[in-house]
Amino acid sequence: MSCSSSAPDDPGRPGEKPAPTPIPADSHDQERLGILQTFVAVAAGVGNNFFFKLLAALPVSEIIVLRSGSALLLLLPLIAWRSRRQPPRPSPFTRAVLVRAACEATATACLIFAVTRMPLALVTAILMTIPIMTALIGRFVLQEATPATAWIAIGFGLAGTLLLLRPGLDASPAGLAAVTLSALAFALRDVLTRSMPRHYGALRMTAMANAATLTLGLTLSLGSSWKPIDSSDIGILAAAVGLYIASNVLIAQGIRNARLAITSPLRYTSVPLALALDITVLGIMPDALALAGTALIIASGLAMPLLAARRR
Repeated sequence: MSCSSSAPDDPGRPGEKPAPTPIPADSHDQERLGILQTFVAVAAGVGNNFFFKLLAALPVSEIIVLRSGSALLLLLPLIAWRSRRQPPRPSPFTRAVLVRAACEATATACLIFAVTRMPLALVTAILMTIPIMTALIGRFVLQEATPATAWIAIGFGLAGTLLLLRPGLDASPAGLAAVTLSALAFALRDVLTRSMPRHYGALRMTAMANAATLTLGLTLSLGSSWKPIDSSDIGILAAAVGLYIASNVLIAQGIRNARLAITSPLRYTSVPLALALDITVLGIMPDALALAGTALIIASGLAMPLLAARRR
């Protein structure tokens, strides 16, 4: 009499695929948290860029120095307070941390330059090449698993961005070059953030990046004259710095808690957010092609997390 059941270590029938290894529930919760952190970071980043655009009358080097110096005044006491409540951590002055700080300093300086010379929605749309860069680097450098749905979502987001950047665009060549370099530097920053050990806290990395940005701003200001600021400029600067810190801390945590292929499409939601500011604050109504592109970008940003949840 033959037995129809297989032993526990039986490989099964020829051609039959082994059952997939279940993913721990805490990994699901961590990835959902990373998705939420990334989305809030994107929204804060759009607000940060909008407030810096309101300071366009000031020299770029002055904006960089005021932003970075103000951020450090908030970050350093907070880091010192948290250090007393936590065990000692390794020095942040490692090669990876310094390279990451240099990437963010370059990205920030180029972004502020572009924002002061180009429409906010256009700058935001060009920055949407970041997900493509990070997904490619994550796949081919970090060897992260990239599901097919991630590439589909990124493709839809890119198509929407191209609708916004259609032929006949009237924009500053220097601004276009600056925002492109900014996108590349941000992508490298994100990849370095993903590969760094968790004991390098987000606050310390943000402080290091601000110190590098402040140094760059001071260097750019050599030989240039600054303009005096008034009380309204101070209020705008304070709002921009608060949103900047929130964006940087949350994006670092989100990238660590979720795969790059999952969080990257969420960046596309920054374009409709920037367009919303154009409509409600600046009174600029986009045309039909811009609205179509925005719809594709929204679909891209929301599709990836939903498809990822269904696969589980």
